[in-house]
Amino acid sequence: MEEMVLNINNMDRQKIIYMPLLNEGTKVLRPVVAHYMGDNLYKIIGTEDGLQSDDLDEEWLFPIGSHVTCKIEQNGNEMILVADNPLLSVVY
Repeated sequence: MEEMVLNINNMDRQKIIYMPLLNEGTKVLRPVVAHYMGDNLYKIIGTEDGLQSDDLDEEWLFPIGSHVTCKIEQNGNEMILVADNPLLSVVY
């Protein structure tokens, strides 16, 4: 029972944030799964389908495993979190 609770809590911390793509000719954002670590800190996990940037022939601004902060941007009628700044070191 305790293991199930831990897994549910872990899933609650998974969020969709948007990854800027490089060399696309225009601004392009890819939705990615990130683990919310608190204080606007996220760890990039991958795509919703479990794919990595190499599988998609895309160049992401930050690689999978990166710790980033996000900024809030308006995208149409909704506000989204966009990966913004990498953290070079993370203290747990």
